[in-house]
Amino acid sequence: MTAAFVLSLDKELVWGSVDHTPVEEWKRRHPDARGVTRELIALLDELAIPATWAVVGHLFLGACARGPDGRAHPELVRPSYRWHPGDWLAADPCTDAARAPLFYAPDLVDEIGAARAGHEIGSHSFSHLIYGDPGCSRAAAASDLGACVEAARARGLALRSFVFPRNVEGHHDVLRELGFTAFRGEEPHLYRRLPRPARRAAHFADHALGLAAPTVSPSERLPGLWNVPGSMMLFPRGGPRDLISFDRRVRKARATLARAVRRREIFHLWFHPFNLHTDRAGMFAALRRILRAVADERERGRIEVLTMGQAANRG
Repeated sequence: MTAAFVLSLDKELVWGSVDHTPVEEWKRRHPDARGVTRELIALLDELAIPATWAVVGHLFLGACARGPDGRAHPELVRPSYRWHPGDWLAADPCTDAARAPLFYAPDLVDEIGAARAGHEIGSHSFSHLIYGDPGCSRAAAASDLGACVEAARARGLALRSFVFPRNVEGHHDVLRELGFTAFRGEEPHLYRRLPRPARRAAHFADHALGLAAPTVSPSERLPGLWNVPGSMMLFPRGGPRDLISFDRRVRKARATLARAVRRREIFHLWFHPFNLHTDRAGMFAALRRILRAVADERERGRIEVLTMGQAANRG
């Protein structure tokens, strides 16, 4: 079997941060979210690299309104997180894309779908619910994911691939019942079971040294539902991560690509588009070098470029 490259992108805008970061602070940190996404779409078109864009379902909407009780989406079952005692959807402005463009993004969904590269649009839940947390009941996960599926269906999209918010897995049976065939599982690093401080230190050292990340093969989690684990995240800039050069990021990705070719396995790269905001020119230049190496291997016939759904199908 030929080696493969998979790129998955967690498209969430402000939804991934509303439980811990004020909206205005997020806007200050990421002043051109749409511009970064469009630049990324253009780069992937240029190199003919299709990706799986895992979109938070609320971004499919052009508008929404409060229910009779004054709550956003009162039909949805709420989680009961110990660390977030309030209403999970309290930040929803319940307006429209013109007034709250960080909470609604049908324009970006349409642009992703129309891109020449031939992307797959998948799910990142409806409201960035943490499915694997004990406070997320099966009923909460099912209502959240059901709302995502319906919002996508209203735009003519059938979702088949899923990325768990914050990579915390849970309620896989709900995914299967709602027609999903692939999800991105945890990166299979040797240090992933270490205590959190040691794990963070090992993760940083791993990227600083530019070592090859694990390459992976799909595995069937439930009948018809395939795990396509991540290999590595494209490390963003900011804070201590500035100590890691762009060259080290590229070196790590190229080493992983070479391992995938050698072992005929999958190199699954992932990141959030907003990871490209800090030191934008440098991050895009590094990403271009990585994707150019992927395209070169494809031209040599040594690797396929697949979406998550396609990788699951070849399982």
